[in-house]
Amino acid sequence: MCEVFETWLLRRVAQAVEAGEVPADLLSELQAEFEESREKPQEQSHADAVQDIASELGMPVEKVEAGLAMLQQVPQRVTLRMYAWGASLRPERSS
Repeated sequence: MCEVFETWLLRRVAQAVEAGEVPADLLSELQAEFEESREKPQEQSHADAVQDIASELGMPVEKVEAGLAMLQQVPQRVTLRMYAWGASLRPERSS
């Protein structure tokens, strides 16, 4: 599943580069990130993600881990509502 997403995203970014919508180095940066993520053990990737979230939110790692653990216990219907709510907060892109 991940490889399908990576392929789709890389193809879409390549199209955006060709159309001049994004800088050309974005594609090589994205490819490097995907390669690095394949080389890392899953546990390290998770730890890095938690650290990034904690840094962005200005919260201790322990609180972020507790929050993520709590979210894993939420019923799927609630999770879907949260995704929908989060998506509605994003600013619309102008064409």
